[in-house]
Amino acid sequence: MMEEQGVIKIHGPLSEKDSDEIIRSLNGVWGILQADVNKESGEARIGYDKNAASFQDFQQAIRDSGYDIKTENQNSPH
Repeated sequence: MMEEQGVIKIHGPLSEKDSDEIIRSLNGVWGILQADVNKESGEARIGYDKNAASFQDFQQAIRDSGYDIKTENQNSPH
C-alpha cells in the first residue's frame, strides 16, 4: 500500500458540525486512511492509499458536502 498525505484548505469559518460533516464525507471515500479537520485553520489533513484514490476524489467529496475549497491553481476569471 502506498500511503500519500495531503492537505485541503477549506473556505471557513468552520464550526464543530462542519468539521464533523467534512470528516464524515472524507471517510466515505474509498482509500481513506485518516482524516482530520482543523477548524481554526480550515485545513483538512488526509492520509490515503494512492492506489485506491486520488487527491481530487477528496477535494470533490468536500465540494459535494457543500463546502468551498481553496485550490492552488484557481483560474477563475475576476
